[in-house]
Amino acid sequence: MKNLFFNKSTRLFFVLFFIFCFIGLWQIKIAHSQTQKTFKEAPLHVESDKMIAQKNTSMIEFIGNVKVTKADSIVFADSIQIYFMDDNKNKDAQNNIKKIVSTGNVKYIAGERKAFADKAVYTTQDGILVLTGKAPKLITGSSFVTGTKITLFRNQDKVLVESDGTKRVEALFNPEDNITEKQ
Repeated sequence: MKNLFFNKSTRLFFVLFFIFCFIGLWQIKIAHSQTQKTFKEAPLHVESDKMIAQKNTSMIEFIGNVKVTKADSIVFADSIQIYFMDDNKNKDAQNNIKKIVSTGNVKYIAGERKAFADKAVYTTQDGILVLTGKAPKLITGSSFVTGTKITLFRNQDKVLVESDGTKRVEALFNPEDNITEKQ
C-alpha cells in the first residue's frame, strides 16, 4: 500500500487531480487559447442582497446570498469583497481586479469540480487561491481532499494541503473519476 502513494503515476494523478479541480476558477489559465480568450472576456456577473461601494476606495463588497458567475463557473458565499488595483491605469474593471475574498459558506461549482470552505482568497497577480476554515474540501466526482488550509499555486501547477495538527489531511481517489479524460 505504501508504494502506491510513491510511484510516479500515482503522484502524477495526485497533482492532476488538484489542478483540474480548479481549472476555470476566477481566471485560471486554459490550454486552448480561444477558450482562454472566451473565458477571460466572459462577464463577471454578481447577484446579492446588498452591495457597498465608496467612491474613493478600491473595494466593492457584496453581502447576503452572493452568487458570482463567470462562464460556466459559479461561486456562492455570504459575502464577497472584490479589491481593485489602486493605479487605475487599466480602465477595464474586470482586468483591474487585484484580489477576491469570499467568506461564509463558500461553495464553488464548475461541472463535476466543487470546492467548499469558510473563506477563499484569490490573488490575481500571483494566481494563488487559499481555502481555509474548519474543513475546506476539493471534490471531483467522488474523489476528494480535505485539510485545514488548501493552497493552490495556479501559476506553478502546485497544491499544498495542510492540517492544523489536530486533524490530518485526508484524500480519497476513486479510479472511476478518470479526471484526465474529462478535461
